[in-house]
Amino acid sequence: MSKKPLVLFVVFLVIVVVAVALPSFIRARNTPSAASCINFLRQLDGAKQQWALENHKATNDAPSWPEITPYLKNPAVCPHGGTYTLGRVSELPKCSIGGDSHTLPQ
Repeated sequence: MSKKPLVLFVVFLVIVVVAVALPSFIRARNTPSAASCINFLRQLDGAKQQWALENHKATNDAPSWPEITPYLKNPAVCPHGGTYTLGRVSELPKCSIGGDSHTLPQ
């Protein structure tokens, strides 16, 4: 009995699996994740808290973008095109897209 047909079948099966799965992996890699928006909201909240602490601000005070920019590592850009709102020190920053994937948990 020849093993050649079995080897050809396995090679064919591997090629089909790669052809089906590869586009999905490429698409997933190039699509920005919602987790990056939440991580940036966390950075914004930390920047606000640091600004308030260093400048002796109360929880009702609201920083401007130029005031917190020195506390950020990256520019404030939502990967899905949303707009960030800082709010007061006591409030969590918000993304205009909203939903669970663009909102900091309380």
